[in-house]
Amino acid sequence: MLRITADVFSGRPDPVADLTDEARARAALRELTRDRELFTVPAEAPTGGLGLRGFWLEAFDDELARDFGLGSRLYLPAGAQAPAGRTAEVAERLITLAPWRAAPEEGFAGQTPPVEESFRDFLLGQLAGGGQVSAADRAEPAGGTAAEQPEITCQIEFGAFNPGFWNDDANVRAHNNCYNYASNWRTNTFAQPGRGCGHMYSRITCEEMTRASLCDGMHHRFDCFPDTAKPRYLTALVVIPGGGDFHWYRKQKEGFWGHKPGSTPARNVDNSGHVIYDPEKADRGPYTIFCGYFYGCDSQRRRIR
Repeated sequence: MLRITADVFSGRPDPVADLTDEARARAALRELTRDRELFTVPAEAPTGGLGLRGFWLEAFDDELARDFGLGSRLYLPAGAQAPAGRTAEVAERLITLAPWRAAPEEGFAGQTPPVEESFRDFLLGQLAGGGQVSAADRAEPAGGTAAEQPEITCQIEFGAFNPGFWNDDANVRAHNNCYNYASNWRTNTFAQPGRGCGHMYSRITCEEMTRASLCDGMHHRFDCFPDTAKPRYLTALVVIPGGGDFHWYRKQKEGFWGHKPGSTPARNVDNSGHVIYDPEKADRGPYTIFCGYFYGCDSQRRRIR
């Protein structure tokens, strides 16, 4: 079997497409590996960003891997990080080879919502746009933001930016996502809002993601936690229109915001490489809907799964 994984999401596990018929898998690999120079080994995979980053190719038996020189797996950079040449053509072929589905999650089978039928079109759109989103799209009005109440002041804490905690160990980097980062809690489960409280989100909208996050113990901004809930972090939630994925940010002691796009390294810059001082105005790639600000707390982060 040949598995293709789209390196594209931040909150949800990346979707997969499986070629289970060996003849089809071999035919696809013969076509794809004619352009071997387009692929990289895992250690050279891009450091990420929000939106389409690339595709993993992984064989599930050693004979298939040996015959096509796959090693453990190969990576095709795509979107804004792709080199010039035939990369887009090869990536488009990968997108259309097999149906996409939610990746299996160890210990949480069946809990992640299915991949939408429009996911293939979303990938093709990201590919055509080089992974970029126009300024007009980024200016989409916020959805689901709680009414601001500036007369209320809540005491919160700001942790120092420490990306090495998330990035230096490959296992930690691969199995913790933006929700882990926003909660400042490593679970190695690619934590999902609402899973810890037993009522995970059923679709990805501001309203449903907010419900699931509040169920885990988050609060809307200006709904203060007591001192006994320390540490209390300021976070922000965004989603992709149409229910594709979600993404979280956390404000740091230095005044900027940090985040961790999926299994890629934690950082404090947006898709344009600018330090994030305002997540509402940052280049968030396809995550154009701003859902609002929230507080996390110690009991909430200990609950996430």
